[in-house]
Amino acid sequence: MKNALEIKKLSFYYPNAKKPSISGVSMEVPHNKVLALIGPSGCGKSTLLRCLNKIHSLYDGVKYEGEVIFNGKNILKKKIDNITLRSKIGMIFQKPTPFPMSIFDNVAYGLRLKGIKNKSELAHRIESALKGANLWNEVKDRLEVSGDSLSGGQQQRLCIARAIAIEPEILLFDEPTSALDPISTQAIEELVVELKKKISIIIVTHNMQQAHRISDYTAFMYLGKLIEVDKTQKIFENPKEKLTKEYIAGKFG
Repeated sequence: MKNALEIKKLSFYYPNAKKPSISGVSMEVPHNKVLALIGPSGCGKSTLLRCLNKIHSLYDGVKYEGEVIFNGKNILKKKIDNITLRSKIGMIFQKPTPFPMSIFDNVAYGLRLKGIKNKSELAHRIESALKGANLWNEVKDRLEVSGDSLSGGQQQRLCIARAIAIEPEILLFDEPTSALDPISTQAIEELVVELKKKISIIIVTHNMQQAHRISDYTAFMYLGKLIEVDKTQKIFENPKEKLTKEYIAGKFG
């Protein structure tokens, strides 16, 4: 099976740090599957996730070691265009981040950056993205209202629509449901499962039940290192590593 990403001996240092926040992480990210990153707070899950589209590079003084191979290229090299990279590897954050503009303009934002200006094409792409995020029927009659007027769960789905409108190959989710109610959480989980038909997904979650429900593969991290990665059923039912077994059993976390 083709891999969406290959991570090879990846380490990451925050500015002025003597020790890496993540150290020597190597794993393959399967194509069109959901990979969950689990582990206790501060273990490096979100740091790893943000390495995968170089969000850290927005700040001076950070340092990467190793490789992240995407479409045959190491994205950690300086000559890689980060804006283009982030259009191919999008990110959904813990807190919904709609722009202070209309629902229509939120979804159109990335399309316009790519040079799409034709009104009929924009309208078609926006409708398609909102349908893909299971939001179209709820907002189709009020596309001109502000994205901030939506509920928390709707705002998160709007952010997903904005991300998928530009047709990414990979989506990174950083605890996308931690601030949402159970009904909205279920809607996002169902959407993630649907999206993997076209997009490879990596999701950071503290909720092990969520990881079990929606992921095909699970990676367990601890103290900045990858302890184990395997099919989700195996990780939860028969992990190889004692540390993984203890975490799954709730002995620490």
